[in-house]
Amino acid sequence: MRSDGHQEAPVLAHSRTGSGEPLILVHGVTHRREAWDTVTPYLENEHEVIAVDLPGHGESADVEPDFDGSSAPLVEAVEGLVRDLGLERPHVAGNSLGGLIALELAARGSVASATALSPAGFWSPVGRLWARGVLSGASKALQAMSREQLDRVLSGTAGRVALTGLIMAHPGRQDPAVLSRDLQGLARPREGFATMMAGLDRWTTPRRSDVPTMVAWGNRDYLLPRAQIRRLRTVLPDAHVVVLPGCGHIPMADDPALVAEVILGNARLARGRAWHTSTA
Repeated sequence: MRSDGHQEAPVLAHSRTGSGEPLILVHGVTHRREAWDTVTPYLENEHEVIAVDLPGHGESADVEPDFDGSSAPLVEAVEGLVRDLGLERPHVAGNSLGGLIALELAARGSVASATALSPAGFWSPVGRLWARGVLSGASKALQAMSREQLDRVLSGTAGRVALTGLIMAHPGRQDPAVLSRDLQGLARPREGFATMMAGLDRWTTPRRSDVPTMVAWGNRDYLLPRAQIRRLRTVLPDAHVVVLPGCGHIPMADDPALVAEVILGNARLARGRAWHTSTA
């Protein structure tokens, strides 16, 4: 309890591994911090890796009752975790909603580098409607299935393709048990999901920043197609943009080594820039 009588906001659920400069990893909407499990082994030799569950996701507490569906409270929650852990300008990487959060943290000057994988927020009005329709429709379909039914569907390659083909380039390669756990966020949505879907127009586009920024987009992303790169370039002209071959909207599942290479490369760029700045 704070001295003014207000309850302290709970610390976001998170995991920490590795050593080195801290690196925050942020998942997408309805996902969970375990989305990064395949990438973390490539990162933890150079970084202390801190994967977080956003409010209303994973093991974190639900969103506040007055949550309006915008991205700002989620950005502030991650900033709060950074303060709670005593970190000073960590690196950050995020996917989808997490990518938008990473870019906003860069705009606020809160991080040393930002890597965004298929970030949300750069859609056209039609693209926003498409994303809302896909996510809301998938949630309704999954809610109609029991956990046992979902597991049976995911046990076959055709079922995995049908349920995840819009977000993953290689559904047939995925572990059915992991996919089942990942899809629980859509199958059993937490507080705030419907509000977020209704409030996608309030997911603000980040401002330009001086923080080293890398944006990576899967060439097989069918949820937020990489055509959105054109809009991103007008807003963030200084960002480095790369296309990830053979990857979908969640590239961590399709090519974790490539994702790690992009994140590490941007963090190394930031360290190089800091070194040149300090010795100039």
